[in-house]
Amino acid sequence: MPLGVIGPFSQWLGWPDWLREGTSIPGCGKLPQRISMADDITITANFLERGHGPELIRKTLQTNRLITGPTASIIIRNAPTLEQALIHLTSLIEATNMNVSLQFAATVRRAEVNVVQKLPLGPMLDFVAAIRLILVMRTIEWFLLADLQPVGLTLSLPYDQSIEGLFREKGVKVEMGADHNRISFPSEWRETSNSDYDASLWYTALLRLKKADEIKGNRELAARLRGQVATSLASQGKVLRLKEIAVREGVTVRTLARRLSATGIKFQELVDQERRQFVDGLMADASLTLADVASMSGFSNSSSFGRAFQQWHGQSPGAYRDALNRH
Repeated sequence: MPLGVIGPFSQWLGWPDWLREGTSIPGCGKLPQRISMADDITITANFLERGHGPELIRKTLQTNRLITGPTASIIIRNAPTLEQALIHLTSLIEATNMNVSLQFAATVRRAEVNVVQKLPLGPMLDFVAAIRLILVMRTIEWFLLADLQPVGLTLSLPYDQSIEGLFREKGVKVEMGADHNRISFPSEWRETSNSDYDASLWYTALLRLKKADEIKGNRELAARLRGQVATSLASQGKVLRLKEIAVREGVTVRTLARRLSATGIKFQELVDQERRQFVDGLMADASLTLADVASMSGFSNSSSFGRAFQQWHGQSPGAYRDALNRH
């Protein structure tokens, strides 16, 4: 996924080396332009563990920049109406984020955007939700170019006088320390048109959003495949073939392989990862012989099991089991 808000946040902090702690990102200095979703969450946790959350929220409120990724920026700046901007912005966040989603809804009098967490984030939710709703507020501000006094903002973020003051400077009444995260505004604002609307750039934004949806679909497919492979190993001691899964998914083998490859992994790599994890769990059970482990994990004989295990762990199954027993 694109670096997104992690980029300017890291730049503000001077690209410290601790950004990479717990991630799969090697090296030091600037982060790469694309990182995994897991690394995005880990880096966000690193920000918060070092107490930078309030500082980053204040900087986000004080800057005139849109603190977001390139696709979201194109959507906000080039949507024909505020409603279209919010509908497609929430769709983009749904497609590209594994931690939270935004839900846009409207009645006759008020429109609102709610933050819904997809994963149990704990205190991280307070920070992530605040950053997302500030982006929504910026979107409203981009279209209205006027007083935001009718905007209501509710955050689970613990009360911070300086942050509250920055919202009030924009005319936004904010309630902090709440049990939900929501921004609301007059429903008639939805039809506000964009004086900078550019049809060609809007089309570009829609194409990028379509691509993000495809990536999300492929990612969900990979997760389903992992589940099917793991279930087959656990229940039958059988390694599923790509052809079998393609039949279950109702697609051709070629299509399935292409969609899986688009997530950055090949089918055999996925099978090896799930098989290794399954084998490691079996190896910890002292009541199982090595022959039992080989059979239960779908190996046709001890030799093929031994070769695979040597490749995974750099030692034979017997040596690995002996080391476990010594500990």
